[in-house]
This record gives sequence, structure tokens and C-alpha cells, in this order.
Amino acid sequence: MPPVRVLQIVPAMNAGGMETFIMNVYRTIDRQKVQFDFLYHYDMPCFYDEEIRRLGGNIYKLTVRQDNRLFLYLRRLNEFFRAHPEYRVIHGHYSGFGMFYTPIARRHGVPVRAGHSHNTAYEHNLVGQLDRLMSWFFVYGLTDRFACGQEAGKALFHGRDFVFLPNGVDAASFAPDEELRLETRRQLGISDKEIVLGHIGRFNQQKNHPYLIEIFGEVLRRQPSARLLLLGDGPERPAIEKLAAPLGDRVIFAGVQSNTRAYYSAMDAFLLPSLFEGLPVVLAEAQSAGLPCFVSDRVDRGADLGCGMRFLPLGSPSAWADALLEKPLERCPDALEKVRAAGYDIRHTAAWLQDFYLNAYEENS
Repeated sequence: MPPVRVLQIVPAMNAGGMETFIMNVYRTIDRQKVQFDFLYHYDMPCFYDEEIRRLGGNIYKLTVRQDNRLFLYLRRLNEFFRAHPEYRVIHGHYSGFGMFYTPIARRHGVPVRAGHSHNTAYEHNLVGQLDRLMSWFFVYGLTDRFACGQEAGKALFHGRDFVFLPNGVDAASFAPDEELRLETRRQLGISDKEIVLGHIGRFNQQKNHPYLIEIFGEVLRRQPSARLLLLGDGPERPAIEKLAAPLGDRVIFAGVQSNTRAYYSAMDAFLLPSLFEGLPVVLAEAQSAGLPCFVSDRVDRGADLGCGMRFLPLGSPSAWADALLEKPLERCPDALEKVRAAGYDIRHTAAWLQDFYLNAYEENS
């Protein structure tokens, strides 16, 4: 029997938290039983394209987020679902455009239409606010609702029931490695005696990089040998590079990296001063690596998996520097056990979703 094919509907599959979660599940499920295909809203090469195809997935690309041609988008959605009656299950991760693809999928006889909330708010620009308004209609026509955290579910589903699905990671793969730490630092030009504060995230408004640079400036005034290691890319990266320029080589822009374990090993602490978040994959990864985590109080408190995460208000950057330097930065000694006990091992999440897909397909075939 061929595997059940599930259509994952996304903006695109570039490096990011939502995309990492989907790929973590995809790598872990039994692909002899369940296969993923992807419907993008951009027609461009993406970070995970090659791996998706290697794992057996198909990728279909629409252009609405590039050309804004809504009627063309609607026509092509209808053509797509008419040409692909094999999809009995769709899993929508793109809430804004869900007001279009969910009813069209329903019209073409797709019986199981799951929606997934990955965040608690939207950026305060025109595109973000338009996405917020459109997302109000996502809930209509869904048969199943998932969320990465309680606050994310409440924000998108307006009081309707949802299933909390932890952003599971391969926790063991992030275990700290002293040899890897030293080698990665050597490659980055960092000595073992320097304090390295780390951050992984897309360079956009949500991640609050300007405030992160302010925090690091305060740390640097007190600890001149400190370094800030930034992984990721995005539209605001050039502006942040310009903002960080006076700090010289103390700030390292490492770009998008596939082997994030090496970079977590090189860090001494992880910072996430986001303006809003759901329950970020990077925090599960950072805690799996045993790193002390300092995050904004806008992040769901469920992100603390038992390693003593510090939640700090987005007030004075000096207060963040105080918290970072008030005592030695030490890794959580039993991080792996705590992450697994909190339910954030990807094997648990992937097994649940695989059973959901298989049962949904069987019940509606």
C-alpha cells in the first residue's frame, strides 16, 4: 500500500521555526506510511527544497505573495485541488491565506482540514496587520485545530478547542560537546575564555534585533571580551549589521546554518528578546543543549522546560545585562531528561501526528 500523502500548506520552506518543526516531524515519521507534499505561496528556491525532495516529497508553488494577483491565486487553487483528488488531509500552517485555501479544499472534497497556530501576534506593519485580519477567518472550515502553545491557540482560534502539539526536537542531537565547542569557536575566531551570547532567528520586526544589540552593548561595557553570535537571515539584516557596526568584531553574523548544534555548543547563553512568540523551536533546542536562556516576558511561560529560564520585561537593556552577568553562566546538567519529560522529544509529537493522519485518512476514504 502506498503511503498516505498529506499536503502541508505553508508560505515557503525557508529556515524558520515553523519550517523547522515541520521538517523535524517529516524526518521522524515513518515515510513508508505517511508522506508529505508541500504547497508554497512563493515561487522561489527555498532552504529545505532539496531535503524535501530527497525525503520523497513533492513541492508545488503559487505566486500570490509575489504578484498579489488574488484572482489568479484562487483560479490556480481550484485547478490544483481538482488535479489532486488524492489529498484527503491538508495541514495548513499559513493562517492568513487559510480563508481562501480551506474553503476551496472543502469544495473539492478534502474531508480533513487541519489548521496550526504557530504564533501569538503579528508584526506591526501593513502586511502583518493584513495577515492578522485575514487570519480571523482561518478558523472557519477547519475540522481540526493544533497549536504550539496555549497562548498561540487562544490567539488564533477564538475560544474554540484545539490540541496542544509541542514543538518537538531531536533533543539528544543538541547535547553539548566540548570538542565541537572548541572547534566551532576556533572557526569563528573566538577564544574559549570569551563569553558568547547567542541568538537564532529571522531578521524581522518580531525578533527585536535592535533591542538585542542594545542589550549586548550594555554587556560589552561591563565585559569587553563578550561576543554576540547571530544566526539567521531576513529583510532587516542589513539594518542590524549597520546598527552593530560600532561594536566591531564583537558581533558575529553567521547567516543561516544547517548544523545549529555546533553553534549552540559554542554559546554560553541564549537570548530571545522577541516582541511576541508562540512557543519557539529554538528554545526547545537551546534548552536541549543545556544553555541558560534569557527571554522576553512576551513569550509563553510554557517555554520553560525545567531548566530555569529567565523571563525579563522589555524595559531597560541594562537590566538584561545585569541578569546575564550576575552569576556564572552554567549549563543545565540534566537538560535532556527535562526536555523529554516536558514532552518535547520529536518522537512523541511525530508519532501523535502520524496516528492522526492515518486515522483521518482511514475514516474518510
